[in-house]
Amino acid sequence: MVFAALLLFSSYAIAERPCGVYFTKIGCPVCAKVDPVFLGKWVVERPDAAVIEYVFASWYEENAVLMGEYNLSYGTGGSVPLVIKSEETNWAGIPGFATDEDIYNMLDQTFGNGPNQCLLKDKSVSFDDLDLNELPNKPKIWAGNRLLVKQGNGNVDSAFLKELLFSENLGAVLAASGYGLREVKAKPAPYSGGEIPFAQAVEIEGSWLLELREAIELPENVLPMEPNGNGDNVPADNPFIVPVAIILICLAALVVFIKVKSR
Repeated sequence: MVFAALLLFSSYAIAERPCGVYFTKIGCPVCAKVDPVFLGKWVVERPDAAVIEYVFASWYEENAVLMGEYNLSYGTGGSVPLVIKSEETNWAGIPGFATDEDIYNMLDQTFGNGPNQCLLKDKSVSFDDLDLNELPNKPKIWAGNRLLVKQGNGNVDSAFLKELLFSENLGAVLAASGYGLREVKAKPAPYSGGEIPFAQAVEIEGSWLLELREAIELPENVLPMEPNGNGDNVPADNPFIVPVAIILICLAALVVFIKVKSR
């Protein structure tokens, strides 16, 4: 399985893929201006780049603490939104008069400068060499029309996860996987003042979630889901479970009725 993932990985690898770390806070008015431009527009139009997002709603959350650790390591400051490209290239906040175009240009300039490496709190590493499983907390990794969310610790190969983000033939990547895959209900990604909708989601081994802005035809090895009575989507169950349960309930009721009548 790892060998197959490495073969797939080679199909998208480029020389030092642009990579950045982004800290943002729910309820932050400046973040409400930057988030939709960065996550809703810029990443879509720069599908070669990877953005590692850490969002938080309270300064006591673990992602906020992580931002403080970055500040201790690199002097990045304590303001949000915080875009970190490298030790030398990072910025926090925006001028009050900045337009969406200004923000977009700032992002272009930021990702166009310096080495294309991911700056972690204790080292700088290329995205190709980065083990996504070792990223602290539960980051969201944005790439083009795809979003990868860490849900827990697992043994999913990092090369396979990167292929999910960047492969031009996502269906083939999923089909070649030996991991447990199941389709789940897609949920919007919240940001300050709004959210970004997704059309489809696939859970990988219960430890990672892949969300897609545009749905694809999923291969047969992805466990499907079906609508329930509330209009939500749940994994498809055994179709015989409900009828058997109804039969057992009816038999139990019949036994009780016979006992009552025989008294």
